[in-house]
Amino acid sequence: MKTKTILLILALAVGIFNACKKDHAPAIDPPSEAGNDKINQLLGNFTDNYETFKSGKWLKSGDKIDYDSVLWYIDGAINFNYASGQYAFEKIHKDTIYVEVAVDADMKSLFANVFESYGESLIRIGEKYYELTGEYKKFVMATVSDAGPLADGKRKLRIATITGTGFASQNGDFGNDENYLYNTDAEVNCDGELASGAPVIFEAMLLAHFNPEPTNGSRYYFVGTPTIVEYDYKDYKIDSSALLTNYLDYKIYAAHEIFEFTDEVLCLEYNQNNSGIHEMQFYYDHLKDLANIWLSQQGNVTIRKSFAPSEIKSPMDGDSPNRVIYHFPKFHFRIKVATHEPSTPYFPTE
Repeated sequence: MKTKTILLILALAVGIFNACKKDHAPAIDPPSEAGNDKINQLLGNFTDNYETFKSGKWLKSGDKIDYDSVLWYIDGAINFNYASGQYAFEKIHKDTIYVEVAVDADMKSLFANVFESYGESLIRIGEKYYELTGEYKKFVMATVSDAGPLADGKRKLRIATITGTGFASQNGDFGNDENYLYNTDAEVNCDGELASGAPVIFEAMLLAHFNPEPTNGSRYYFVGTPTIVEYDYKDYKIDSSALLTNYLDYKIYAAHEIFEFTDEVLCLEYNQNNSGIHEMQFYYDHLKDLANIWLSQQGNVTIRKSFAPSEIKSPMDGDSPNRVIYHFPKFHFRIKVATHEPSTPYFPTE
């Protein structure tokens, strides 16, 4: 498969910080056991200190940390305590909450303020989490980022969360009688039977493919600022002279200069236009290839990142019969850490 390696990469540095008297901890190499242990220890200490703060026994009232450290600790502690960054889910649910944290003119925050913001984030995440219905519910990941200053000298924190529900029924091989609609919000397949849309299936399968369940009883979680890579499939046309007319302009459609927009375009199925392949398998394999290309191009970096949950958008534009379905996969790559500590699904709600 011919693939152009034109990537839009927003690479941001990741800081690992000490919860005691120093702001900055030594560099950490996550693939090693020592690296995993160091991150787990830092986040475990933060959690223990948070419990001390809640009990009213916190004595270091004047201790401060840098704002970058605030983001890392809240992000890491949420994932360390609650996330399970593996498994294949039938549905991936995304939510965003906002909390505030007080900072001074030097962009530092008191630990007491950090603990308050962390507690607030758990309450709000818990409210979103318990609103979701469905069997086999697991919290997958949180990403904490800066959402800008507020008028009272505080900073606004944006916390994006991902929760999975239900077991995914696919393992990478699609039967000849299986079919799926192109859109994320689809609730039925092409035959009107209950089924998720193709992007949701891909998101679940990619997560499980790159993060298989560990065999040693541990679990994965993600920490740090993500590197986000977004693709536009119109940059990956096999025939550059063909018009972009469908979900992905690949070999089945590339020879069509004029394409009539029909229900076939909305449906991903086996042997369309006598292709001899399943469209779902083609897209899924192509998505894995794109992710593997990025993973192989990290080069000689101190901290290597792994595939984290993705977001696949497929908006439609235009009116029939000149409508176009675009395909915009967005991959997140983050530091993946293994821990033997069990996660808890029970977020506080008050």
